[in-house]
Amino acid sequence: MDHLGVLRDKIRRLRVEIAEIQKSNQQFRCEGGDGADVQVAHGQRNERLQAIQSELMQLADLGRRVVSTEQMKEKHRSRLHPVTQKRAS
Repeated sequence: MDHLGVLRDKIRRLRVEIAEIQKSNQQFRCEGGDGADVQVAHGQRNERLQAIQSELMQLADLGRRVVSTEQMKEKHRSRLHPVTQKRAS
């Protein structure tokens, strides 16, 4: 399974969501946002941005563990299959 590919895909989706939230926040700033429903939506977007930030920190930690695991596997493989060197004659 391509764990790093899955992580990259998840990060890509989160970036798209962040861009959409930024666009909505820009509209909020330009239009003033006086209504209570507009204020609530703005608050929800900010909460979602905080949740995304937390999720990205978890993904970063997971990514470090995946890379570390892959490095350990490669190190183990190299011990099992040592490269034989040609001897000088």
